Amino acid sequence: MTAPGPDPESGAPRHRTHPITPLVTGWKVVVGIIAVLTAQNIAQLANEFTIRRALIGLGILLVVVLVAIVLSALSWWFTTYAVDEDGVSVHSGMISRSREYAPRARIESVSIERPLLARLLGLAKVRVEVAGGGESYLDIEYVSSARAEELRLGILEVAAGASAPRTSAAPAEAAPADGTSAEARAALAGGPTEGSSAAGGQDAGDAARDHGGRLEEVLYDGVTDGELIARIPTERLVRSLVRDLGFLTGIVMSVVGVVVAVLLALWQEGFSIAILVALAPTAIAVPKYVFGRIDSGWGFVSRFSERGLRMRRGLANTRTDNIAAGRIQRFDLRRPFLWRGPGWTAVSATVAGIDDDDENGATSVLPVGTHEELRQTLGRLSAPLGTDDDLATLEHLLTARARDLPGLRTPVRWYWIARRTEVSILLPGALVHRSGLVSRTLSIVPRERIQELRLEDGPLARRLGVLDLHVEGAGDSLLLENLRREDALALHAVLAADARTLRRYRDRESWPRPALAPVGAAAQAPGSDPASVPGSDPEQERPAAPAPDPCPDGRETR
Repeated sequence: MTAPGPDPESGAPRHRTHPITPLVTGWKVVVGIIAVLTAQNIAQLANEFTIRRALIGLGILLVVVLVAIVLSALSWWFTTYAVDEDGVSVHSGMISRSREYAPRARIESVSIERPLLARLLGLAKVRVEVAGGGESYLDIEYVSSARAEELRLGILEVAAGASAPRTSAAPAEAAPADGTSAEARAALAGGPTEGSSAAGGQDAGDAARDHGGRLEEVLYDGVTDGELIARIPTERLVRSLVRDLGFLTGIVMSVVGVVVAVLLALWQEGFSIAILVALAPTAIAVPKYVFGRIDSGWGFVSRFSERGLRMRRGLANTRTDNIAAGRIQRFDLRRPFLWRGPGWTAVSATVAGIDDDDENGATSVLPVGTHEELRQTLGRLSAPLGTDDDLATLEHLLTARARDLPGLRTPVRWYWIARRTEVSILLPGALVHRSGLVSRTLSIVPRERIQELRLEDGPLARRLGVLDLHVEGAGDSLLLENLRREDALALHAVLAADARTLRRYRDRESWPRPALAPVGAAAQAPGSDPASVPGSDPEQERPAAPAPDPCPDGRETR
């Protein structure tokens, strides 16, 4: 729905979200008010319950619902968004107007989220992740599912430097994206087609394939294009949860806590409806935790295209995410004890600009994958580790005992668990940290992504002869604790050289030119000598690459 008037900043046409958006957002206000009122007075409301008071409460609730819908409608009317070649903007506010803006150069990824109610109504939320700290994102909520897909493609084209966004619907007479012919569409509709008597079997086969493709597109929210990387069946997801000792331990502890809380409440207060109602949120926590773990990997599918890795997941609340390989700062591979038999691995990634700690979020790039799916995922996202066989190296680091791996570990005998479970290994292309006793975790930081290093010292550390080394990336930090001082200083020197050189002296041709001294304009200025203009020769501007620094591990930095 297009709003009157262009964007005052860029002149791009502004749009409103879907007209039924107030129905999707208004219920949140109602639930919040009910929760606040009942949480403090649940016992009194239960003891003083009468039919008259119930009717009065329902009347008040109806008024609250109407007020919430009216306020949501006003908010919807004054909220517009615009997409142009410079970025994405959202205007909101009735009295005090505000403008959120995501410039093209800082757009990291675009995801589509479909909460349960919005999904039932055919709506979706578009989230634009922006480079920055904390919750740096911009939401367009809610639009139709087809519109959300158009916005996703258009914003990705804008982020890639396209001249015009793709945000307009295709003409009605245009051919569909899947290449289905008019005859096949007529066959699906039950109408006659030309030459149907001569090619009835072929038309029926085309219709069946088209129906299967449409069904798959609906089931996977349109994530059907590109090379298939991973698809997690429901059986494997359920088996992985049963084999996850951390998940089972959390359920057992939660159930025990709920039972103890109920027994203590009954012992002190006696049985009453108010007590049961007050303990209801605690009892709901366990099923919610179990459902959240199932929902995080349900229907997971990932495909790789020219825009990066696109993933879909979710049962009740679904979402699709895009991750570009160049934005990833760190990988974490996790393999619980009972996953070692089938060789399953979970992979999460730290992405620049995305601060998402939700297990159902964009950072989980493989909830539970086989050896082949692990190879496909890391092969599309991870930078080379510099070994003869990177996947075999990672498999060895996950399966071997930590004390048998060559690397850096704490020398302090008091930390006997850390000495047997934690080791840091410097590979030619990455820093790898292995940890975990029952559930083994492998943290991989590409050496070219390191931005900051910090050494921490203290009286106890000096007494023990150890140092802590913090390896910082974009929005990420890896802590290597209690390393021998000589090892920590040597590793710091090597990684500091990487931070200085690896990212700075690569892809030099893609560096932006200085805006105040464009090369072409300076060279064409009247009466100017191109040889005397600073910046007229790109080769003169480039600093010479530094000589490789020797590394303690016997190799040279790049």
